[in-house]
Amino acid sequence: MRANILVVTTIYLVVITFASTSALAAPDRSSDEWQFTLAPLFLWGMNIDGSSQLGPISAPLQLDFKDDVFENLGAVFTVHFEAHKKDLALFAEYQYVKLEPSTTIPNGPSVDIDFTIQAAEFGAGYRVTTWGNTDVEPIIGARWAYQDLEAQAQGGPSLVDSNESWWDFFGGIRLWTHFNEKWSLVSRGDIGAGGSNFVWNVSFILDYQFKKWGSVFAGYRWLDYDYDNGSGQDRYAYDALQQGPLVGIAFHW
Repeated sequence: MRANILVVTTIYLVVITFASTSALAAPDRSSDEWQFTLAPLFLWGMNIDGSSQLGPISAPLQLDFKDDVFENLGAVFTVHFEAHKKDLALFAEYQYVKLEPSTTIPNGPSVDIDFTIQAAEFGAGYRVTTWGNTDVEPIIGARWAYQDLEAQAQGGPSLVDSNESWWDFFGGIRLWTHFNEKWSLVSRGDIGAGGSNFVWNVSFILDYQFKKWGSVFAGYRWLDYDYDNGSGQDRYAYDALQQGPLVGIAFHW
């Protein structure tokens, strides 16, 4: 039965990971003053396709956001911040997500699962040139991820208690395309490694600035992790593509 528990809980261990927006109204590059943007809430409707392993047990991952993720959300908090001054950009993001699913093991008890993740990203970019109406901005930075999973049989003992944390460093590029004063497109691509063997990230975000102080955004994002750590009973591996639409709101000053 423990093998079945590990398969089920491994699936939930990787349901939600870090989701950086890079979705902002285009800054005024001619200003000598610092400009700030805060996106306190956004949603990534993520679907997952890949595989995972916890100890000696491996499991395929084919998860739908609506059916497998959204219905089990216990709490979620995400905030994205950027500071711009002329060609320089500094950005940071923090995410907290708690899932509280339950499942029934075949020929076994019902299992309550408590899964919490924290994640953060820190980075910098610098505009090096402009092609027509598009600013070109190389970026570098680091991502941190922490995942904690507990599974307990209802009215019984703890079955799984596992946590993982790692850092990845990345480099890439952002393209800011300015259609007019209200509409802009932010295209981002980066690759990285560190705790992960390899990770790549691509997003396209369309932003509409309805007021000088606020904008809404929507787009699509792909994030692919190849992570492997430990051996034997302590091994944890995750190799999967996460993709889906995202939406949010941002404030500017």
